[in-house]
Amino acid sequence: MLSASVTPVVLISACGLVTLALYNRLGTILARIRAFHLQKIELLKQRQEQRHAEHEMLLEMLDTQIDIVTVKARMIQKGLACLLASIAAFLICSLFAGATVLHEGFGMAAIVTGAFGNILFLIGLGWAMRELMLSLSPLEEESSYLNLVSNHYSKTPTVEKRLAIAESA
Repeated sequence: MLSASVTPVVLISACGLVTLALYNRLGTILARIRAFHLQKIELLKQRQEQRHAEHEMLLEMLDTQIDIVTVKARMIQKGLACLLASIAAFLICSLFAGATVLHEGFGMAAIVTGAFGNILFLIGLGWAMRELMLSLSPLEEESSYLNLVSNHYSKTPTVEKRLAIAESA
């Protein structure tokens, strides 16, 4: 009896820790999306003054970044919804487990709500793992963009440096 009522409490604590981590992650992602928006606004202002292929590439990359990171935020949101629903199911399970003292029929309700809470917990963890698997995709796109820009600029200065060295020799 005691172990049956303690199990949901332990699972509630586990859900709470994962929920806290996901809320922090969601806050970071939302801040990143806002930073992308600010950067895009600045680029759009500069775009009116002068058109560069780099501006266009950067705007395109920012649009993709915003889309990808927004998808990640939605995954975390879904994971959080599952985890919070799981906490609610575990709380109800605890109530039913305690109520079995009054009537044995509450035991079946405790088992059902406990199982439902476990399923929601696993689904929430699944959303968190899926978001984790996509966590490097924005960084990979930024790296690709920076490599393109770096290659574009490194070719010209390298030739100039070689010419300067050749002239001094």
